[in-house]
Amino acid sequence: IAGLLATALGGTVYSCDDRVGRHAASTPGGVLAELVSCPVGVRLARPVERQVADVLAGYREQFPLIVRDVRAISGPVVVEGAALLPELVAGAGVPAARAVWLVPTPEFQVRHYERRTWARELLRDVPDPDRAFRRWMRRDARFAVVVAEQARALGYRVVVVDGSRSAAEVFADLFG
Repeated sequence: IAGLLATALGGTVYSCDDRVGRHAASTPGGVLAELVSCPVGVRLARPVERQVADVLAGYREQFPLIVRDVRAISGPVVVEGAALLPELVAGAGVPAARAVWLVPTPEFQVRHYERRTWARELLRDVPDPDRAFRRWMRRDARFAVVVAEQARALGYRVVVVDGSRSAAEVFADLFG
């Protein structure tokens, strides 16, 4: 959907997720650097609430770096990624009409990630990959709830994605 919007605007997509490694390297000793360097099996063995708290802290640390990057881009830019916490976006002064959060249902998230080769490869060396995957999905489900609650409380639009509509249909509903 970000790509469709960027094309419609004649702009580019800035993916926060694609820059996590670079941002972590520029914050040595920070939460983000710890998350990136921590073995996935260790991260996913932590209690789900701790995982969510860690991810939120890491994204709060990353956000100023995202803002710096985006300000350096000329022309229209669509910024997308989990690091865009509504509380941070609101704090940066982004009006409700200029932001929307797409939040997956837990069922859609699991179905989608089960099909991603890289997700299974990421867990390949974990002692119990199935258990780690379930914990990962529980973490992401809890994170989605936090993000949706934040966005709604701040007056931002939230679209729940369950896979029943194509990206083009969701885009048309949002921007058509």
